[in-house]
Amino acid sequence: MQATKGHLRREFPPLSSPSETFLSAFKRPRYPSCAHPSTRGVMHIRNQYEQHMTMKKTCLAVASLAALSASSQAAVIIDASNITYTGSQAANVLGPITTITDGSGLSAPLTVANLNTVTHANFSSTNSWATTNPNGTGDFFLGGGAQGTVTFEITFDNAYTIDTFTTWGYGWNADQGNNASAITIDYGVGNYLSSTNLNLPLTTLGNPQTVNLGGITADRVRITVTDNHFGASGGGDRVGIAEIAFVGDVASIPEPSATALIGLGGLALILRRRK
Repeated sequence: MQATKGHLRREFPPLSSPSETFLSAFKRPRYPSCAHPSTRGVMHIRNQYEQHMTMKKTCLAVASLAALSASSQAAVIIDASNITYTGSQAANVLGPITTITDGSGLSAPLTVANLNTVTHANFSSTNSWATTNPNGTGDFFLGGGAQGTVTFEITFDNAYTIDTFTTWGYGWNADQGNNASAITIDYGVGNYLSSTNLNLPLTTLGNPQTVNLGGITADRVRITVTDNHFGASGGGDRVGIAEIAFVGDVASIPEPSATALIGLGGLALILRRRK
């Protein structure tokens, strides 16, 4: 049935001024598909506007989540206090293994800013850890396996992207031969499937040495000392460690709730565009 001018006037009253035509159209109720062609055009414009606003709101929500995630990605000293000695070589000649991650003996509380300037006091039973000396005064690592293994495991409170590893060596006056010169770090999230080998330079007594880990991702590490500085300095008949520290930031693994929200937002957009 052909619409009359009077019919259109009743269904879609004239606007008060031409400038209000576009904005007022979005405030009007939906009309059936049999409406006049000019009415269907207005409906199409309004639908496009609603789709645009839905997409805008979803993008803002996703952007907010990304910003929140980025704000939490600041480098920190990673809590390594959950440490266990798992090596076969007798240890605890000095303090327990926890003394190498509790900050005891350091000249100041550790921060990312002061990591390479904080020093460590000479060893004692309250601030350092060491093995026994199975080969007497000889090289700890030249005993035909008699020295056993020197291994400890650390579980972090979260998965981290780990950038650096810093150690403060165990020393007797100027003798630094007991300090580790080579280590293997096994790491992963929920396992130890990845591995990296590191060489640790010899430093002066009490000073830190930092090596780059290249941003490995892990919620746990297993460190095995494979050699010390015997011959490069006095000592070397055992393995000793004063303190260790890891620097990194929380790994970018989205929370399940955040992942679900982003997924729902994307689904809403797809469904909206199909209508």
